[in-house]
Formats: sequence, C-alpha cells, structure tokens
Amino acid sequence: MAVEALKIIRNAEEEGRKLLEEAKASVASMLKDAEEEVKRLKEMAREDEKSIASEISAKYIQEGKEEEAAILKTAEAEVKELKAATESDLDTAVNVVLEKILGVR
Repeated sequence: MAVEALKIIRNAEEEGRKLLEEAKASVASMLKDAEEEVKRLKEMAREDEKSIASEISAKYIQEGKEEEAAILKTAEAEVKELKAATESDLDTAVNVVLEKILGVR
C-alpha cells in the first residue's frame, strides 16, 4: 500500500510538472502574441497618424489656395479701379495741358 501511495504521489507530481510546463509555454505564447499585437497596433497608429497629417495638410493647402484666389480677386478689382481712376485723371491732365498750350478753355 505504501508503494501504491508513492506511485500515486509520483504520478501526481509528474502530472503537476507537465501542467506547469504547459502553463509556462502557454504564458510565453500569450506574451509573444500580445507583443505582436502591440507592434501591429503601433504600426496602425503610425499609418493613421500619417493619413491624418496628410488630410490636415491637404485641407490647409486648399484653404490657402482659396484665400489666395480671394485676395487676388480683390487685388485685381482694386487695380482695375485705380487704373480707371488714373486714366480718368490722365485724360483730365492731358486736357488741361492742351488747354494751356493751345490757350483754349
């Protein structure tokens, strides 16, 4: 009976060692999988970051172009007004000079 009890204890110890080794292997596998998942998530975050940065950049480039177009339109209108005013003033100045030269009023 003592021999039988020792065999049962020995088998239980062996079974315990096997379970412990399996648990260690399982934990190592889980850690490896978790590390791979962390790497994958970091890479996805980097890609998302690049994509978002590109979208923001494109948005502000477009807004800059729109603002540039608005400024140019306003400037062209002002130039047109100034040119018209200058041409009118030039016509008046030419008439005044001609009147003085020709002595006509």
